[in-house]
Order: sequence, then structure tokens, then C-alpha cells
Amino acid sequence: MKILYVITKSDIGGAQVFVLNLARAFQKNGDEVEVVAGDGDFLFSELDKDNIKYYYLNSLKRNFSVFNALYFVFQLRNLLKSKKYDVVHLNSSNTLIGAAASLFLKNKPKNVFTFHGLSFIDKNFNPNFIIKYLAKFYFKIFLKAVDEIIFECQMNYDELAGEGMFKNARIIYNGLNPEELEFLNPDEARQFLSDKCGTDLENNFIIGSTGRLAYQKNYEFLINNFHLIKEKIPDAKVLIIGDGQDYDEYKRMIKERGIEMDFYLLGEIKNSHRFINGFDLFTLTSRYEGVAISLIEAIYSNTPVLVSNVGGNPDVVGGDSNQLFELDNFEEYLEKLLKIRHERKMIIEHNASLRVDFSLSKMVNNYKEVYFATGNSRR
Repeated sequence: MKILYVITKSDIGGAQVFVLNLARAFQKNGDEVEVVAGDGDFLFSELDKDNIKYYYLNSLKRNFSVFNALYFVFQLRNLLKSKKYDVVHLNSSNTLIGAAASLFLKNKPKNVFTFHGLSFIDKNFNPNFIIKYLAKFYFKIFLKAVDEIIFECQMNYDELAGEGMFKNARIIYNGLNPEELEFLNPDEARQFLSDKCGTDLENNFIIGSTGRLAYQKNYEFLINNFHLIKEKIPDAKVLIIGDGQDYDEYKRMIKERGIEMDFYLLGEIKNSHRFINGFDLFTLTSRYEGVAISLIEAIYSNTPVLVSNVGGNPDVVGGDSNQLFELDNFEEYLEKLLKIRHERKMIIEHNASLRVDFSLSKMVNNYKEVYFATGNSRR
């Protein structure tokens, strides 16, 4: 089978790790795999290591524009004409319009689209009414050109099903290969983090997170409420690994509140999962999510988590209310945080039992079913 993966950006992120893992797995399976992506270095450099062919399309941008969207369809259609793929697997909202590229082709591939969260159309995303209306219209139109629609979690599925966005879809959880997840032990990870912060963190309670510094991740929730955490846990510090467009704004907020010595933005760190065991708690305060790769990594580590009750977060923690809080409810967040400190061992044992549902092998087998059910018979 000949498979083409399409994703908006090649920079580091959960969706890129998802594409990379699938591309590697299906190449090992003996399938012919290629990848299309826009700007960024991470994904392309990783694909090079496995000799997986890729194409850079300058039309693929995170910020949507009609011109770039139409240019992307044109570029993708030319590629489809020349390569005759069996399956085109589209990832991220800006690639969905690519389903139109295969219309009326003699050798039409089967289109698969995976929702990595709902972004503009999520109930917790608050753009102006016109943007949300146009985004929903976009999805309703182009989902009709897709043969298989995949959601990463139940909550996202239910939300769009309730709006009549699709007739048929399925849920496939993201997964990771535990053999490829190398975690530093807590002492080594804590020492690395101490060096990054320029201060000794040995005796601190570390609340940590990995993610883009962007609206979705809602890190201002932690910045605005950190003083209340400090009242209950005087030795608390917050460390966020990641970069993004809100970096400067977050730095300004941190300085304005005088918490520069307690709240650290560490920037992008490759293989950041290796340092999760240096946290006392892994947290996601997101407004919306699919199934966050970073959260699965935390489940595979020995670190308890506390995450907002959005998207795939409840799926990953098995609906454990001890590790979930309602979005932007700081009173509940603080209550759960204090409880987790005293029930750490029990929570880690609970999380270890969840890993089987988020394995790479299970995810790959589920996508095999999708591809063979929707692919042509030219294998």
C-alpha cells in the first residue's frame, strides 16, 4: 500500500509525533510511505533518519488564508496525479481542504482525516461568531469529501456528532511505544531542570508541563493563580517546557506579578518527555485538546497528573476525577493538587494500568483496519 501523510507544520508538536510514529510503523510494515508538510525542522529531520521521503509545500501555513488553501489544493493535486497513492491521511484542520485535491482523479486515493482536537470549532474556543460560523461551514463541506473520519477522543466525537457534522466516524486513541520512551530517573531529571533554571530545585515541589505557549494551552491560568498555590505550598515552582507565539506575553505577565524566581519558561527542549520524572506533578490547563501526546508520556512516566476536563484528557486518565478539574476552576484545581500530593503512590499505580489503551501497536493496528477498509487494492 502507498500512503501519503499530510500535516500543516513540520515543527515539534503532538500531531507531528503522531505522523512520525505512523509513518515509521507502516514503513516497517512494508508499505510505501511519504509525508507532506509545511514549515519547520523537527519532522523532516526525524524522517531523514528513517529514509522516509517527504515534500515541503510552502502553501501549508498555520494561519488560514483562502489563497494558501487553494494553492495547497493545486500543489497536492499535482502530487496525487504523479504518485498514485492508495491512502492520503490528512492531519490538522488546514489540511482538510486537501480532500478536494483528489476529486475526479482517475486513480482516486481514499482520504482519511484525523481530528487532533477541534480548534476553532471547539466549544471552549472563543473567537468571534463569524470566525466560528465560517470554520463550522468549512468542516461541514470538506468532511463530505473524506472517506474515513477519525477522532482521538469521545468528547470531540460527541460534540460534533451533536451538531450533525458527520454521518460516520470512529475513535482511535493516540499511542506511544514504551520501548522508545526513555525517562531519566527523578534525581537526574531534577538536576537537568535545576541547571536549566539556574537554581537548585532539589527541595522544591515542581509543577511541570510541556506544550506550546499558545491560547489553546491556557498557561495564563497558572500564572494568574500561582500566588494562591504558593500560599498552600510555599516551596512550589512551575516549569513549562515549550515555545510559541505567547512567550513574550507570558514573560511580561510573570514579571508583572513578581514571580520570575518561581515560574520558569524553559523554551523548546528536544525529547522533553525524558525530564517528566523531574516534576512532582504534570499538568495541562488546556482550553481544548485531542489526546495530548505529552499527557500519554506522563502516564508512561511515574508522575501523577492534573488536567482540565476537556477533549481527550478524561479518556487518558480513565475518567479519574482525582486528576481532572473543570476548565478554569482554580478552587477545584487547588483542592485536587493538594490531594494528589498525599495520594501520589496510589495515583501512579492507577495510571500504570491505563497504558495498554495508549500503546503504539494498538493505534497502528486500528489504523491498519482503516487503511485496508478504505484503500484501493493496488497493494
